[in-house]
Amino acid sequence: MPIGLYSLNLWKMAYRKINFNTERKGVYIILDMRTFTATALRKLNHLLSNQVIAVQLWDSDNMPSHNILESIIEIVHRHTIPILINNKYELMRNYDFDGVHFDDIPPNWEYVKSQLTHKIVGVTCTNDMDIVQWANDQQIDYLSFCSMFPSENNTRCVLVDRALIKNVQQHYAIPFFLAGGIKPHNINLLEEINYAGIAIVSGLMSAENPKEVINTYYQALNIKP
Repeated sequence: MPIGLYSLNLWKMAYRKINFNTERKGVYIILDMRTFTATALRKLNHLLSNQVIAVQLWDSDNMPSHNILESIIEIVHRHTIPILINNKYELMRNYDFDGVHFDDIPPNWEYVKSQLTHKIVGVTCTNDMDIVQWANDQQIDYLSFCSMFPSENNTRCVLVDRALIKNVQQHYAIPFFLAGGIKPHNINLLEEINYAGIAIVSGLMSAENPKEVINTYYQALNIKP
């Protein structure tokens, strides 16, 4: 099969969906591509498990090499976990990503939407109900609310208004993740929110045992009151 035709088939197909388990919350991993190297591939393979609900490659102007990208995708898919690209949906033409997470609504949304048939689509929302309504109208797969707590790595998001999240819970069925400044010791402060899981990036791949970090978060997420 010609390479161009193979790439086109990848562009039009989706292999995995996010498993939104109403009984158990999951961990959504965001990999920082600015610091990801080939030496981290083995660590990535080790940390993945059914505790991880999805993996996203964080937008960067310094993406790793083609071979590393292919290896990341292959490792994540080996664990039957969906993998998304942040913003750069065009990369799905050549790589087997299962979807895309947008930081903002794309200005050329109608065109972009036509390119994302059967793909997972998520969008970040802070305190903007217009984004929530847009996501609902467009049948976007999930929202991400950022930031729940102050975070040293967060330069984009302001703190989320809890009243807005309560409004979303009451009037919309769209699932959502929480992100920003969330640590195992403050997860209990989110008990009143019915969320699908949390997104983490800070320090994960630099940890000596990232699988243990994931497990600590997962256990904190799923403690029965």
